[in-house]
Amino acid sequence: MSKQQTGLRIDRVLFKQFQQLCKAEKLRPGEAVETLVRLAVDNGSVASVPAQSGHELPGHALDEVLFRSRLSRLKASLEYERRYWTETGDEVDEPESEALVKELSELGRRSVSQELVREFEACLTDADKLYAETWKNTIEGWIKRYGTRGPM
Repeated sequence: MSKQQTGLRIDRVLFKQFQQLCKAEKLRPGEAVETLVRLAVDNGSVASVPAQSGHELPGHALDEVLFRSRLSRLKASLEYERRYWTETGDEVDEPESEALVKELSELGRRSVSQELVREFEACLTDADKLYAETWKNTIEGWIKRYGTRGPM
């Protein structure tokens, strides 16, 4: 397998400390860097590497706060959309939840804890169940009223 020379720029003092660690662990610096890069690639996230070691990347905490805020808004939005649909029998024309799901997906790809990802997944699962149930009730209502799948 061929190797690519990258010419990474690293603070001199930091690199000297890194070289000392590599020497103590009997590794070439290139091997150690390749191992770190491979770890990030295997995890599918650069942000997950420092998170596993107990360090956070700058902005990680801010992403978490923003993700929590948007997740809270998504839950509220889904509840409002459910109530509207239940009470009127009509879907919301441009649901805010769609934009929030897209934004949360983007934030989640960067750096969000597994706990928040699981909470997001649970919220989406509940939303999917609610959508299926509400849509089923809407169609059943149409069938009762019109004898077909909907008003013609």
